[in-house]
Amino acid sequence: MNHATPDSTLSVIVTGGASGIGAAVCRRVIEAGGYAAILDLNQEAAHTLARELGPRAVAAPGDVLDEAGLRATQERLAALLPAATGLVNCAGIAQVPTAIEDYPVEAWARVVDSHLKGTYTACRVFGSAMAERGRGAVVNVASVLSFRPGPVLAYGPAKAAVVNLTEALAVHWARRGLRVNAIAPGWTDTPFLRPKERQGERDMTPILNATPLGRLMQPREIAEVVFFLLSPAAAVITGATIPCDGGVIAGSGWAPYGGFPQTA
Repeated sequence: MNHATPDSTLSVIVTGGASGIGAAVCRRVIEAGGYAAILDLNQEAAHTLARELGPRAVAAPGDVLDEAGLRATQERLAALLPAATGLVNCAGIAQVPTAIEDYPVEAWARVVDSHLKGTYTACRVFGSAMAERGRGAVVNVASVLSFRPGPVLAYGPAKAAVVNLTEALAVHWARRGLRVNAIAPGWTDTPFLRPKERQGERDMTPILNATPLGRLMQPREIAEVVFFLLSPAAAVITGATIPCDGGVIAGSGWAPYGGFPQTA
């Protein structure tokens, strides 16, 4: 796909679309000449972004745990935008590292549901509709923690399950014209991460040391990978999870050998 050519057939629903990676995806879709449905619990932020992006962007309620609510949103979007050709599942809540002894089941379930049940529900509502039309692409947001465990005992397992769900749905919908892929971002410069650094709640040094590129990922960079997976350029890719992590997964085995090679 020529990224400079407007694509008026591109119509993408983005859950968690009002900030971070989701907002960057919405911007990329609008820049390409497409339409973006910004679904988010934070309706004020969603409407602010929609106004910024212009008439081809629409804000809509986006509680991914509420199937009936998503179906109502689907009906509303049908009157406002062209039929969806893409779904990007960015919604989910973060988790701070917590020992199992200090982490109640209820708190664990909230995080797991936001990522796994939320992705499943959005795919059930919006993905099924695209499959019925015989055209489209889904991109789910997994994580480097899908493949490497860490001290986030809800977030990591939920993201690992998102990869499995992605693969299962890719096969389920493959012969109905719908591709399903995932991305596995590394640590990304989002509104969740930076405030914690400023508040002294997170030291960025270990994160940067664990990333071979030595920096955070930018939401726009992640959005470019998502945009590729939505595009006809990725027509033969389905059931894949693409790391966009600055080398975190590849570099995880280097620590016992003294860390990453340094420049001279």
